[in-house]
Amino acid sequence: MDYKRRDIVLVDFNPLKKKEKVGKVRPSVILSDTQLNEVLDLVTVVALTTNLIDDAEPLQIRIAPSEHLEKESDAMVEQLRSVSKRRIGERLGSLSEEELEKIAYGVRTMLVL
Repeated sequence: MDYKRRDIVLVDFNPLKKKEKVGKVRPSVILSDTQLNEVLDLVTVVALTTNLIDDAEPLQIRIAPSEHLEKESDAMVEQLRSVSKRRIGERLGSLSEEELEKIAYGVRTMLVL
């Protein structure tokens, strides 16, 4: 499987260790560089949720339904995680450039970069 930046994939976040972390299998956006993903065993992702919060940018970015992502979702920038490729399942779609840039801005803001 290819692990491309901007792709929406299913990620298994189980077992849940702490209540402030997301759990279960859920759609997530790959943020790490496509070329790095070819050589590393970890992929950096942001989890998606259908529990929408209006006007929460830059930490919650609205993602439109596409391909196999059936519901409008929020990318939870505060849930930035690196996960093993073994936890990644099927590809559900891909973000628009505008959605990716909003998430990237949220990450830069959160990490003060």
